[in-house]
Amino acid sequence: MSNKEKGLNKPEEISYELDPELDEKLMGLSGSDRSVRGWMALLIFIITIMMSLYHLYTAGFGLMPGIGTRAHMIVHLTFGLALVYLIFPVKKGLGQQSIAWYDFAIALILVFIGFYLYANQTSPSVLSGRMTLTDTLVGIALIVLLLEATRRVVGKPLVIIAGVFIAYFFLGGFLPSPFRHTRANFDSFIYEMSYTGSGIFSTPLSVSANFVFIFILFGAILEATGAGKMFIDLALRAFGKYKGGPAKAAVVSSGMLGSISGSSVANAVTTGTFTIPLMKKVGFKPKVAGGIEVASSSSGQLLPPVMGAAAFLMIEYTPYSYAEIIKSAAIPAILSYVAILFMVHLEASKNNISGLAKESLVSFRKTMIQHGYLILPVITLVYFLVIGRTVPSAAFFAIVILLTLAVLTHRIREKVGSGILIAVLIAAFSYFLHFQFGWRIEITAMIVIGFFVSLFFVLMQKAFKIDAAPIRFGMKELLGGFELAARNALTVVVACATAGILIGVINLTGLSAKIPVIIVNFAGDNLYLALAFTLVACLILGLGLPTTATYVILAAIVAPALVQMGVPIMAAHLFVLYYGILADDTPPINLPAYAVSGIAKSEPIATGIQGFKYDSGALLLPFVFATNTVILLLPENAGIYSWPVIAQNIFTALIGIIAFAMFIQNFLFVHFRIYERLLALGSALVLIHGSLATDIIGISGVILLIVLQYLRKRKDNEDKMVATT
Repeated sequence: MSNKEKGLNKPEEISYELDPELDEKLMGLSGSDRSVRGWMALLIFIITIMMSLYHLYTAGFGLMPGIGTRAHMIVHLTFGLALVYLIFPVKKGLGQQSIAWYDFAIALILVFIGFYLYANQTSPSVLSGRMTLTDTLVGIALIVLLLEATRRVVGKPLVIIAGVFIAYFFLGGFLPSPFRHTRANFDSFIYEMSYTGSGIFSTPLSVSANFVFIFILFGAILEATGAGKMFIDLALRAFGKYKGGPAKAAVVSSGMLGSISGSSVANAVTTGTFTIPLMKKVGFKPKVAGGIEVASSSSGQLLPPVMGAAAFLMIEYTPYSYAEIIKSAAIPAILSYVAILFMVHLEASKNNISGLAKESLVSFRKTMIQHGYLILPVITLVYFLVIGRTVPSAAFFAIVILLTLAVLTHRIREKVGSGILIAVLIAAFSYFLHFQFGWRIEITAMIVIGFFVSLFFVLMQKAFKIDAAPIRFGMKELLGGFELAARNALTVVVACATAGILIGVINLTGLSAKIPVIIVNFAGDNLYLALAFTLVACLILGLGLPTTATYVILAAIVAPALVQMGVPIMAAHLFVLYYGILADDTPPINLPAYAVSGIAKSEPIATGIQGFKYDSGALLLPFVFATNTVILLLPENAGIYSWPVIAQNIFTALIGIIAFAMFIQNFLFVHFRIYERLLALGSALVLIHGSLATDIIGISGVILLIVLQYLRKRKDNEDKMVATT
């Protein structure tokens, strides 16, 4: 046997194990320190499992009989709100070991509210808009309890913003023009928010119920199978040996996982548990290591194939399909990750941080043979999206094949005969359900494909004498994934429902038509000025909010202003989404930074500042695609631009990103002098415009900067050689 083959089975030198407390970290991300045991824990567990199973069924088979679209949202919200009060205490720091009696009572009240809303959807009082006293009390209770649930899970910022909007609804008659309105009415507010599709049960909650939850479930199950370790191993193999390798691996692995999970906080903790200690080991400061993880995890919300919850909201707010949205987002997302990677490279160069020894890295072949089957569910997801299946349906089939692979691979490895028998029985049972009850034949197909893929990887593992993946997926892991998905979804559920209140106020008061006019009038005919105002508005409005809520607000009141200025709809919405994601990293309220600071042993605010810094490498990129949409590959531009033109625009955008990253890091080969830093900034700004003249000027500036830096670096080396002789 060759040395290389021996090395294939050699234990990894890098020591990082799956954190046995990772689920607890993820479950407490939003601030819950209530730790319950016994029957209370069992109750929460059962409700979370029911919530996940309900959404899995609706994704695969459609709504249950008797449950329409609005009823589906009611069920979704009732599950979410009841779980919030059972899991999250009234404030952090109480150290509760049980569920407080008043939270039990509130959870029961919410169940009653859910049943009441479901039963009275078509009552005469609701259909006519003339609410009874009970209707009014139920509506008030729903709004109040929703806002309190939002405070517990998301935090005060979103509740404060909701309070401002509600105050605007009732006090708008006292404001000067153009903000003045005369539509304030208490009964009208309660009715619109609680009983129509204009408030709580509007587009954001619909997207949460129909699209987002099933992808959170997919991500949670994928995480439970050990996919995170596979992504990290692959990224370390590709980048670990280079300068600052662990940090570059963190960027890539967080991007791969973040594109599926869609949750910046969960992603930061999942990958950060492994990557942050490695970054610190090779020389990155704790706050820098945490900041790199924060930036990498947050930007995953822009990266296909999932793009977090905002991509599904974009389907509702734009005339584009999901496939068209992820196609348009792909190039900007990749460029944003290139920016983070280059920022990391410059940081490593500044501090002379080397990579890891190649011998300590797991080989690509071993990683793929050990874990490679976990890539198939992602391929399945993309395949069904490309052929035109609905988004929930594509996610459902991806989950089916994921579960098949996870369950069968270890069993076939341990006992081939019994593993094959289990696979045959499952496939036969699935086909029987198809034949007898009309189950989708694709389910059987996914099971059969999953079986053959599992068998193939087991045979490969045995042929190359490679151990199976360290996680054995069984009922415990499956139910744990279901529970984690429901817990992770709570932030999205309450944020989307509260965002519905904001959208309701915006539409009822006519604010959606006034804000664009104000922005356009203030900016005049200067598009760049309007874009700059929008950038600031995005960062301010998104401060402390989850990306979902940020995007809903921006899509309703800011994106229309850009459209009025001539920016294409897709570009306008990707513009606000990009800066909405960046706002998620904006200190002092930066949830991913707070989540990883404990791992990095760093101060949260300092970690958040570093996260914002590394996410700012591509700060100017949205200005590029808002003023020149070539890189967005818009459907309406199909056939207009040739691939050489597209490649040219990608190249100039990349050069602009490199220039701006050098400006932020104040370094290329040696530390910049003032005129060099100004040259980097000027080159980046010039490259925004996209004309041939500005491209030539910008690229020439970057080339000049590289030459100046090279000459200074060579002179420094010569001076050092003279000093040592």
